[in-house]
Amino acid sequence: MRVFKIAAVAVGAVLALIVVAVTLVVLFVDPNDYRDDIATLVENKTGRKLTLSGDLKLSVFPWIALETGAASLSERQGFGDEPFVSIDGARLSVRLWPLLRGQLEIGNVKLQGARIRLITDEQGRENWADLTEGNKADETAADKPASLPTLAGLEIRDSSITMEDRQARSRRVVRDFNLETGRFQSGTAFPLKTDFVLDEGASLSLNVHVGATVTADLESNKHQFADPQIDVTVSGQGYPSDGIPVQVRAQSLSLDIGQELYQLDGLRLTTTWKGDGIPPAGVPVALQAQQLTANLATQKADLSEFSADVAGASLTGALHGEEILDNPRLSGPLRLAPISLREWLPKLGVAVPVTADPQVLKAFSFLSDVSLTKEAAELKGVDLKLDDTSAKGSLGIANFATKALRFDLDVDRIDADRYLEPPADAPAKKVASKEKSPPVDIPIDALRELNARGELRVGEAIFSRIKFTRLRLGVNARDGKVRLNPSEASIYGGTYRGDIGIDASGESAHVSLNEQVSGVDFAPLFKQLLDTDRFSGKGNATIKAVGTGRNSDELLRTLDGNIAFSVADGALEGTDLWYEIRRARAVLKQQAVPERAVPVRTTFESLKGTGVIDNGRVQSNDLDVSMQYLKIGGKGSLDLPTSALDYQLLATVLKIPREGVDASQMQDLVDAEIPVKVTGTLDDPKVRPDIEGYAKGRVKEELKKQEEKLRDKLGDKLKDLFNR
Repeated sequence: MRVFKIAAVAVGAVLALIVVAVTLVVLFVDPNDYRDDIATLVENKTGRKLTLSGDLKLSVFPWIALETGAASLSERQGFGDEPFVSIDGARLSVRLWPLLRGQLEIGNVKLQGARIRLITDEQGRENWADLTEGNKADETAADKPASLPTLAGLEIRDSSITMEDRQARSRRVVRDFNLETGRFQSGTAFPLKTDFVLDEGASLSLNVHVGATVTADLESNKHQFADPQIDVTVSGQGYPSDGIPVQVRAQSLSLDIGQELYQLDGLRLTTTWKGDGIPPAGVPVALQAQQLTANLATQKADLSEFSADVAGASLTGALHGEEILDNPRLSGPLRLAPISLREWLPKLGVAVPVTADPQVLKAFSFLSDVSLTKEAAELKGVDLKLDDTSAKGSLGIANFATKALRFDLDVDRIDADRYLEPPADAPAKKVASKEKSPPVDIPIDALRELNARGELRVGEAIFSRIKFTRLRLGVNARDGKVRLNPSEASIYGGTYRGDIGIDASGESAHVSLNEQVSGVDFAPLFKQLLDTDRFSGKGNATIKAVGTGRNSDELLRTLDGNIAFSVADGALEGTDLWYEIRRARAVLKQQAVPERAVPVRTTFESLKGTGVIDNGRVQSNDLDVSMQYLKIGGKGSLDLPTSALDYQLLATVLKIPREGVDASQMQDLVDAEIPVKVTGTLDDPKVRPDIEGYAKGRVKEELKKQEEKLRDKLGDKLKDLFNR
């Protein structure tokens, strides 16, 4: 027992000596006396100047504590005169008795007013690089402490970090940074909360508050954040003065640093987005994800069963990531539940366009597999529905920088006219049709920016009241040059093929046309295109032309090229040319005007001709019309901008029809050549025999006959005279 008693006394004496020694150090050693030595040591190790402008304070019992006032570490040469790091004050303490037993128990660590500058200059040099070169400590088992330290708490107040990249001309500042933790011990949960403001240049500011319960296992290097809560207020240019609040919640965040495995469970993000053009109540946004996992070792990530709701529009899906660090690629299915665009767009502050059919834009949905990289995005397996239109195929952006649009779509049917603005003053349609419509502007600026390549196939389509089936349209556009080729469709019993080129690289658009229709029924085409029932027949037409302009009128006025057409078994409604010839004959002969037959129409067996287009005016010199009783030929012009007709024709009577007339009384018309004038417009042509011209022709014929008779009589008289 005496041995143990002696040992106890000895230990007590040693401890007493230690306490006395430490007390003497505190009483008689002033740490401020060693400022220069500390500064010299730091400068020798780092090449930077340490300035200790505040007082140094040292205490011992029951904590060994060191407290400092203001201090700073100078900047690396070439990065300015401001200090690299500066603080207003700091305090670090270690419990004495556990330290004597080889255990490290750190008290509350406090840091006040820390300011750090991290700069990358124009040459790519970093102002902290010289501090990290050659300073990696050897990590061996012998260097590890027998037991892990504990920390009573960490408290950081009113601090900031400035991150400036002079190469990229970007600047980010984390300011008003505060951090507070509870007691930390490896493997034991402790509370953590922090708040700060992140400024992205002068245009964006994020006010962030974070809270969580953290478990950090330093031995296994595995850490967990339970019930993390993040509240962010977004403000800056273009945002409301009071900012936009964003709430982020989750069940847990797990980090396995050693295996580079990360997992986020039960993510929930909600906000009400506000800004210019958005309704005052804002746009509610909610995002949920069951689980997000990332393996940085394999560079793979998975986001399972996520959903996003924006003002009632619900998007669901899942994403898988590859090479998420080096060359990230994301892919997965997406689904937009059916929504009414008419109801949804106003919730975003977007006005619903006024459409000819008020029932459109009421149903929209799509399914797709998305593929996303840093440079491009593609939707594959698209199944899109808009009202009664379905589209399948693929579309995407091949390059974000050049806005390169790519598409390959099959559409079952679409009536595009339903989505256009309704015609103004529908009851006055007949009057309005005679008035000149305003010119349609060519979107030159948009065409210059357009970068698109792809093909669209439509089973049935209506554009500008023209019905197409089996439509195929190829688009290739870049640098202001647009080509629509192939361009083909079945149209009104025939076929259409075209090749359209647009060069919008200049101030005006240069348009080239190579269009052809074959076997087309012109009656429904003219009805839909010109809103007229006056013309019918089936045939072919071609046009090759070029024009320049900023709108449709300028384009038509500058159009140059050639045109050809041929129509068979047709009719011109509202005009009975044979009746007009009979009426003109009756007037000349001062006879009773015959009754008009019903229906009023002029039928023909064929109509053909060619024309030269010069500055929007089509000049045709070989118009040829074959009818049962007439043969018509002649020349004239069509002014494309106004649709005005001016043709001078000559109708030759081949025979007298037997129906409804006394053929024997009209035999004088056989072989007669009757001038015919065609005026008016394409949608309302006026066809009239030239009575005055016909009369002059008859007078000339009579004079010619009288001249021949007189010549014959004179000849006979002269013969008799000479024979005497």
